[in-house]
Amino acid sequence: MEKETILAKLHISMKYSRTTLNWLKKAKAKKLWLAKENGAVFFSEFRGQWERTLVKSCEPIIQSFFKQLDCPPDRLPRVVVYESYPGSWIMEAAIVMFASVGTAYTILKGLSELPKIADGLTELKDRLKEKFTGIANEDIRGHFASSAQELGLPEPPQNPAVTDFVIDARPILSITPSEMKSHKVHLSVGVSRDAFTLENLGDDTLHDIRIGLFKSDSERNQWSYADSYMGNISLLSSQQTVTKNLGDFRNASRQPFLLDEPHPLHVDCWVQDVHGIYLFMFYLED
Repeated sequence: MEKETILAKLHISMKYSRTTLNWLKKAKAKKLWLAKENGAVFFSEFRGQWERTLVKSCEPIIQSFFKQLDCPPDRLPRVVVYESYPGSWIMEAAIVMFASVGTAYTILKGLSELPKIADGLTELKDRLKEKFTGIANEDIRGHFASSAQELGLPEPPQNPAVTDFVIDARPILSITPSEMKSHKVHLSVGVSRDAFTLENLGDDTLHDIRIGLFKSDSERNQWSYADSYMGNISLLSSQQTVTKNLGDFRNASRQPFLLDEPHPLHVDCWVQDVHGIYLFMFYLED
């Protein structure tokens, strides 16, 4: 698996404008499917489109910033979406350099001082928000307008959604060569047929934890994170325990992780943080 180092986190939320909510009420009266749950079903149905739009709109701007710093072309950061979920619609993503922590540190220090790079990324916020919001609204209005025409509804608002865009560049400030020299396992992992728990038994806060779940009828001896049902925990403080429903973990096809088979199962948990990858194996009886 290719190593990656998170340079900054992105938190994007999308919700409908007041004008759009009024339009959706009219659409609901016409029994239009996209108006269900005040439009929340529509956001969920096209979750993949919003994720692709985020990458398509933001990645060129971010890479242009690093090109100006003379970053090597094969090390230009990418935008990776880790999670998306209702509320109205929220996406958790990151600006990632595909390199180990030590390599990323060497490359970045050769470009500029880390605080200056962090400031530069933070200053991109308005451009990123404007670009993403513009493309997303164009897509949303296209779907709404097509349905409106078929049912004789009035034209939808020009800008159906409003967005909140947060960029947190603090991870880049914590990148140091010393992180490569520390490998610790201070975790407690629990799995049932309904939930997953992760407890930080150590004294240090853990960041950007990636979790992959696997299930099979027999023991495995090979694992690939890309084949797992994936989830993410942004931060886990000392002695803190986090519980997640198994359905919150999804594979590359966005299918939820379920253990509804009426027979024993082998369940393996891939847990990864900046220090390394840890594998926990369980056998669940009937």
